Amino acid sequence: MRSQSFLKLLVMMVLAFIIQSKTVQAQSVDEIINKHVAAMGGDKYTGIKSIKIESSAQIMGMDLPSSTTIVQGRGLISKTTVQGSDIVQAIDGKTGWMINPMAGQSGATPLTEDQVKMSAGQLDLTGLHNYKSKGYTAELTGEDKVEGAPVYVVKVDMGNGTVATHYISKDTYYILKSVMNTTAQGQEVELKTNFSNFKQVDGITFPFTTEVESPAMPGVMTMVVKNVEVNPTVDESIFAMPKN
Repeated sequence: MRSQSFLKLLVMMVLAFIIQSKTVQAQSVDEIINKHVAAMGGDKYTGIKSIKIESSAQIMGMDLPSSTTIVQGRGLISKTTVQGSDIVQAIDGKTGWMINPMAGQSGATPLTEDQVKMSAGQLDLTGLHNYKSKGYTAELTGEDKVEGAPVYVVKVDMGNGTVATHYISKDTYYILKSVMNTTAQGQEVELKTNFSNFKQVDGITFPFTTEVESPAMPGVMTMVVKNVEVNPTVDESIFAMPKN
């Protein structure tokens, strides 16, 4: 009987430890994410309603000027100049379109559902702020290093088939690296992004250098930000698909 009582007590202690560990982990994840949001600008960061970014994409020896305008939760339009031609991609609510002269397109064509899905995350300018209310779940999966910098590894399930693993600096609480896994056209796609050269604009922190790597691209693409406008006035008609 004593052995049975001891066994029950041991089981209860183990269960209590597991529950406590999960609680501590959840608190740690929330603490890390809250510090990350604060590092990005806190109230000013979460007050972003629109943004316009002028940048340059560098890939395969080419320098491609680009401009992107986003309205929080509403739409985005991005224009990239390639060999004198403008490639335009836009999201208008739950639909999207593209003009790609490099593919022989003279007018706008609708984006596929998968293409819209992969771009829709860019409409949220507030990142991990209030992540639970967005339907996300977050888990602290461990610690690591990114180019020698110690980081927390936080896995975020966005609930729409996309899972992002963020490597958050233990010193600055900036995201130094993200690995995003999603499904497009029945195939799993992995997108690796490194962030650096962080600067503040109107009290909000932005990475001015971004390196993107994906099997869909021939090599690493480096994005260098030239200028950022926070909360510019935007005529939302620019997101509408033009009539051909």
